Amino acid sequence: MKFYLKIITPIFVFAFVYSFLSMCFGSRGFFACQQLRRQREALVQHVQLLSDIGEDLSIRIANLSSDPQTIAVYAHELGYVQKNERLIKLMNFSGTVERTEDAGVVYLIEAPRYLPDAVCKTIAVSISIIVIMCEMIVSRKNAYSKKSS
Repeated sequence: MKFYLKIITPIFVFAFVYSFLSMCFGSRGFFACQQLRRQREALVQHVQLLSDIGEDLSIRIANLSSDPQTIAVYAHELGYVQKNERLIKLMNFSGTVERTEDAGVVYLIEAPRYLPDAVCKTIAVSISIIVIMCEMIVSRKNAYSKKSS
């Protein structure tokens, strides 16, 4: 094997391995982008859910602001009566309806998992060193076989 090929081959292997690892597992690689796409879809669904909850709450607010029948229903649930009404309260009995308005839940965004650049470079350098050692072993075997023949 020619001398310049012995030098170029490990450099080429380093560049190839580093490029492959960066494109697949790096911070802007395929897997990180795929994780970000999945998270984006989940966020879009979460925002849609929050929008639906917001519309429902705004409808309830509009009803409570303007509809007298809705106001009367909520007032009766809270124990309020009009002047011409009478209310009988039973002892040890709560007739109120527990209304809990759900405003949605917090969606936690997690950072995508990836191989740091230093790890990609370390793996590429290690494989290049292995290629250099393999070239040295092959050249020793070739030199030994030339001597013995």
